[in-house]
Amino acid sequence: MNSETGFDPAVRRRNRIMLVALAALFLLPFVAATLLHLSGWSPQDTRNRGELLEPPVPLSDLELHQADGSIYQWAPQERRWQIAVLPPPDCGAACGELIAGLDKVWRLQGRRADRLQVLWFGAVPADAVVFRNFVPMRPDATLAQRMPGLASSGAPTVYLYDPAGFLVMRYAPDFDLADLRADIAQLLK
Repeated sequence: MNSETGFDPAVRRRNRIMLVALAALFLLPFVAATLLHLSGWSPQDTRNRGELLEPPVPLSDLELHQADGSIYQWAPQERRWQIAVLPPPDCGAACGELIAGLDKVWRLQGRRADRLQVLWFGAVPADAVVFRNFVPMRPDATLAQRMPGLASSGAPTVYLYDPAGFLVMRYAPDFDLADLRADIAQLLK
C-alpha cells in the first residue's frame, strides 16, 4: 500500500483495467455495427420482400374515384394501408386468382385487417369473390403515369401505399403473395 495516497498500486491498476474493459464492452457493439453498416451488410430478416421505392411517390394530391363515382378519401388518421392493383386489359384468369389471393392476405391480418384496403383500378372479373375491404376504383391515367414499372399485359403489378398516400412499395407481376403478406404483417404491427 502506498503510504502517501492510501491506495495499493496493484488495486489501482486492476481498477483501471476493469474501467477500460467496461468501456470496451459498451463501445464494441457500436463499433461493430458501424463497420457492418459501412460495409453494406444488413440482416436478411429485416429486408422488405417487395421493391422499396426511393423516394416514395406522393399520391394523396390526386382525386381518385371509386367505381360508383364517389371520391376516394385518404384518411391518414386511420393509419390505413392500401394495396393498389392496376390490372392490364388482358389480365383474365390471373386477376381472379390475384383477388382470391389478396382476400387471403387480407383475412390473415386478423384483427388488424380493417387497417388494410385493396384498391382495384379497373374492371373486376365477373367470377371474382370480393371481400369487405376490396374497393373497386375507376382507372386513372394520371395515377398510372406515376406508377413505376406498371405491367401493360399479363399478370398485374401490385403496389403498396402508406396511410399518408405515398406509394412506397412495388411487387412485380410474378411476385409471391406470401411476400406481400409478410411485409404487410410487419407494417400493421
